[in-house]
Amino acid sequence: MDDFVICYRSKHIHIIERHLQRCLNKLQEWADTNGFRFSAAKTVCLHFCRLRKLHPDPQLSLNGSPIPVVEEFKFLGIIFDKKLSFLPRLRYLKNKCTKALNLLRVVAHTSWGADQHTLLHLYRSRIRSKLDYGSVVYGSARGSYLQMLDPVQNHALRLCVGAYRTSPTSCHCVPANEPPLHNRRRKLSIQYCLKDHHLHKIVHITHSLAVNLQICLNENQLKFLL
Repeated sequence: MDDFVICYRSKHIHIIERHLQRCLNKLQEWADTNGFRFSAAKTVCLHFCRLRKLHPDPQLSLNGSPIPVVEEFKFLGIIFDKKLSFLPRLRYLKNKCTKALNLLRVVAHTSWGADQHTLLHLYRSRIRSKLDYGSVVYGSARGSYLQMLDPVQNHALRLCVGAYRTSPTSCHCVPANEPPLHNRRRKLSIQYCLKDHHLHKIVHITHSLAVNLQICLNENQLKFLL
């Protein structure tokens, strides 16, 4: 078992401590019973709070060892900070995509480089995939923070279509058939919501069918007994 998270929300820190510690004690008891062990070095506490005044952090322990409270933590490839500004995540993502741009710079040579179709394929696989991952989560960040990712896409598309540095951004997106990042993040969020709604609908229909089937079976058994 890997990447396990426990969350609790409350206005009072003592209520958070009591519920989380109770859950940690039950998890430790389950681990001791089933022969598992949680890594104390990888266990941290991240207190999400946007209060500007001084406020205490929760004091939790696991297997007798105190759990450290950190400012940010990487979970499932996404960096979460205590303010939920996602600024560390955006900075990390920008640096990572900037390094991937070096491949496009080398391949997009004017004399012996690849064609536009190949360059766009490299962009979608090496850069856009990184920008899409977790966009449903970090897309709630401030608009001024999200704008730091726009130059990455603009530079990549300019290399793919062979545009000039002074060309407008729309001149890069239209021939590449790529929407701006804020439109793509909105599209992915809508798709995620529709997919989640569809899954809930399937679960509800499956539950209704199971209930109706059980009723039919009970009625048939009753008729058989009669």
